[in-house]
Amino acid sequence: MCDSPNLHCNEEHWIVEEQTTEQSDQESLPFVHYRFMKQEKLEEEEEEEDELALQTLLSREEQAHYEPLFRSYQDHLQEDLALDGDRREAIKWMNRVCRRYAFSCFTEILSVDYYDRLLANIRVAEMKPWMVQLVAVACLSLAAKVNEIHVPTLSALQVEGPSYMFEPKTVQRMELLVLSTLDWRMNPVTPFSFLNHIIGRLHFHTSSQMDQFLTLFELYLLALLSDSRFLHHRPSVIAAVVTCRSIEKMRCEGIQIDCYRNALRDSLKWSEAGGTFEECYELVGELQFKSADVSCH
Repeated sequence: MCDSPNLHCNEEHWIVEEQTTEQSDQESLPFVHYRFMKQEKLEEEEEEEDELALQTLLSREEQAHYEPLFRSYQDHLQEDLALDGDRREAIKWMNRVCRRYAFSCFTEILSVDYYDRLLANIRVAEMKPWMVQLVAVACLSLAAKVNEIHVPTLSALQVEGPSYMFEPKTVQRMELLVLSTLDWRMNPVTPFSFLNHIIGRLHFHTSSQMDQFLTLFELYLLALLSDSRFLHHRPSVIAAVVTCRSIEKMRCEGIQIDCYRNALRDSLKWSEAGGTFEECYELVGELQFKSADVSCH
């Protein structure tokens, strides 16, 4: 004989347990929905913060780019071939030193930015060659201190064939002049300022595509630095142009360049830049890059 009460009890226990499980699942639904709503809200907040940060960058960029002294400096470089030549040589020297010490691309971008902003704000009847070299050393030193972990001494920094050598105290005095002239604004808007915003809209399929893009982005920027014509274009426009040129160079399957171009146009307000994107895009196309300078790795 079987114990029916025990069987009945077990069966009842199974039914009750099943009901409890179903009830638990139903009770968890509001919590899951809440988590989904919370995640959605966080994403919306992140998008709003990203948009606010972008608008702040564009506002800072416009204020700096259209500053009368800087516009005057841009025009002066186009008219004064000697000044433009000195700038080109200074940037070439900074590039050699950056390679020597494996400084980042951003450090080099900063040093050139400091150099241009300093010369835009000081009035010198004639820049002597030694003055150009001193400014270059001071600007590179400051950029390295801002961005690098390991910074050479001022004496060790003066390598790679500088035309003049300066005592550390002399360089330090120039550093102070640069800092005071720039009002200690050592974090300017550069093409790198828009990189995170741009990457968020590219949606690369693999990490190797991302690495390749970042390599090309940096190489293109470095190749443009010494050409003073690019000072007439805003950093956001340069960043967008370099992005499009890099993607074209990659020729990655599935990447729709026109889609990215339109997305960048909408987010970076190219229409408000007075058509400078197309001008900058064509200017990059005119430059003849050596295969060692701009290549896919």
